[in-house]
Amino acid sequence: MPEITTPLTVRGRAIKNRIAMLPMVTFPFIGDGEDYYNDRHERHYARAAENGAGLIILQSTNVAGAGREQGMWTPGSQAILARIAENARSHGATVMMQLAGGSDRDKDVNQWSTEEVRARQDELKRAAIRAAELGFHGVEYHFAHGFTLCRFMDAGANRRTDEYGGALENRCRIVTDILPEVRERVSDDFILSARMGEFTPTSQEGVATARHLESCGIDMLSVSFGMTVPEGPVPDDFGFSPVTHSGYVIKRAVTVPIIGAYGIRTGEQARRLIENRYADLAGIGRAMLADPRFAANILNGTPYRPCIACKRCSWFTDNTRCPSLKLPETV
Repeated sequence: MPEITTPLTVRGRAIKNRIAMLPMVTFPFIGDGEDYYNDRHERHYARAAENGAGLIILQSTNVAGAGREQGMWTPGSQAILARIAENARSHGATVMMQLAGGSDRDKDVNQWSTEEVRARQDELKRAAIRAAELGFHGVEYHFAHGFTLCRFMDAGANRRTDEYGGALENRCRIVTDILPEVRERVSDDFILSARMGEFTPTSQEGVATARHLESCGIDMLSVSFGMTVPEGPVPDDFGFSPVTHSGYVIKRAVTVPIIGAYGIRTGEQARRLIENRYADLAGIGRAMLADPRFAANILNGTPYRPCIACKRCSWFTDNTRCPSLKLPETV
């Protein structure tokens, strides 16, 4: 039976343990200059690597501008990204970038012209190839949380009538069509992953989507939620959230590894998730913001500062006000 300390091999690459740092956006770190990424991001991810995270997935990075060194892809930002990757590698962590196909401020995907979709598709390809060149071990395409790629994937949100709408294969095409070319330009052990939800908008659609992504060459799936957060039902003896249960549903339908997530804030939860085979990796978000040493302390069985699950996480405004900083360490 796997334990939290057990390595996991994905596409020939060994992830040294089952703790995955989820792509939580560090909004307070955004500077005033032209470069999105800066020294604060570098230190943030370096601490996660130093403290034992097996897998680090960098926060959501919009691919818009990737081919022109604009947006989140300026030369200055790329220099920081390269150092983030180097720091992670030096501590034996597997490090990936989450790539977003747009933002919640984009116009309705049903209003995009076919040419606009193809242009964004090209940037999704270029961003993945550039991530590999910067030293990352893989990328995760962000098909979740109601953002642009999620709205393409979801059968209820996508009402397009061209080759990017209608059938499941068409709704995923914005990414699946580029995977062969990406694969040709990166190393054999470069991981191609996707973050998605079970309900797109139904569970049956979500399971079919997961299987389709696997058949198209996706190596791993991180399961969160799609357009909305599911409310259940969850079996009485499961012991985790409906979102975490979605990961278990998807895991039973595919053969690629699954990152289970949502509300995993204690060592006991992370260990139980893996030991019960509900997921292959325990996705940790806010708990690793509340205590950068979370992974090391869970792996070593030493005390850590707990995340108290604030209704409005202070990391959206001012991380120095995180109430967990004032709490004593506990196990």
